[in-house]
Amino acid sequence: MATGNTVTSNPSHGERPKVVVITGPTGSGKSKLAVDLASHFPLEVINADSMQVYTGLDILTNKLPFSEQNEVPHHLLGTVNPNIEFTAKAFRDSAIPIIDAILSRDHLPVIVGGTNYYIQVGI
Repeated sequence: MATGNTVTSNPSHGERPKVVVITGPTGSGKSKLAVDLASHFPLEVINADSMQVYTGLDILTNKLPFSEQNEVPHHLLGTVNPNIEFTAKAFRDSAIPIIDAILSRDHLPVIVGGTNYYIQVGI
């Protein structure tokens, strides 16, 4: 559960939660890597690309098509109206409860993005 700006693990697990971050330049295969990792680990992807968060910009942003997501849950991917500014703070405020929910399902949160615009906020 979230406590302020901190993600906490399920106390019964007795360990700090694990969050994986995959970052790199556009077109380097970050999303594909995350989907490939899902064949080995129960994970869910949290999009941290500052443009892929917006709806309707699929081709412009090289967003991984739904057909290539291989049923891996993706969060914050094409969910924000492009007329609304989605700030780093908005990302953090959205990502923390998503991370907590993923951890509550005993899945691994994997944050994927290339710009570091959202990742540097510090979840």
